[in-house]
Amino acid sequence: MALLHQIEKDKPPTASTFIFFLGQSGYILRTPETILYIDPYLSNYVQDPSGLGASEMIRSFPPPIIPEEINTLNGILCTHAHVDHMDPWTIMNINADFMLYTSVGAYEQNPVELPQRQVCFLEPGITQTINDVFVESLPAAHYDLHDHLGRPDCLSFVITVQQKIIFLWGDGIIYPGLVDKLQQYSFDYFFAPINGRDKVREAKGIVGNLKALELAQLCCDIHIRTVVPNHYDMFKVNTASVDYFLECVATHCPDQDVHVLSCGDHLEV
Repeated sequence: MALLHQIEKDKPPTASTFIFFLGQSGYILRTPETILYIDPYLSNYVQDPSGLGASEMIRSFPPPIIPEEINTLNGILCTHAHVDHMDPWTIMNINADFMLYTSVGAYEQNPVELPQRQVCFLEPGITQTINDVFVESLPAAHYDLHDHLGRPDCLSFVITVQQKIIFLWGDGIIYPGLVDKLQQYSFDYFFAPINGRDKVREAKGIVGNLKALELAQLCCDIHIRTVVPNHYDMFKVNTASVDYFLECVATHCPDQDVHVLSCGDHLEV
């Protein structure tokens, strides 16, 4: 596949990083030394009766990469246990050697099974070094901050690479103290969900996320050079209008730079 060939064969310039968008909250971070997949959903596990079996959760576009064809990667970062972020059919069908980085709570709640040597558990406030990439985990609330054992099983990632600071938010909402945490950073790129939440979706068991208006308002409270919306393009029953998000930014934080990606697009940062 052309996209996979580009990712695996085309190294970015020495002082640059490529970030490819896979749809939903999935990304590939590519440095001259490292390839990291982040929340990759590259199958039909959510809808398939042999997987989660959520028949109405139909993909809006096919996976841009076939997991079995992946030859080179250093690791997979997963923010939490939901299978559109920690996809068993993606992770377990990759034949190459890699490490899975996630929280212990997320791993225990997900069907993924890997040899112990391939799994590294992340903890909030601890920075994990992966070659030239530094990953600090922050607690994320979806909707609760802790699982039934009191562990922060849902995470977001502050990634420092090539002197750039990148925030990757898979799922979550704003919780008390989060804005104070985020104000400690000056983000070059801030990837965050906009699909929102409401009683109709919650009644169907769909746990929601940050709303478009909330993200636009958050841009006023923290330093973000470029904000990149996500988690609105994969499932029609759990989506939001990116045009509305752009309107919210124009109204509430008009000086904020926004970059909208489609599946297969990439940024050079």
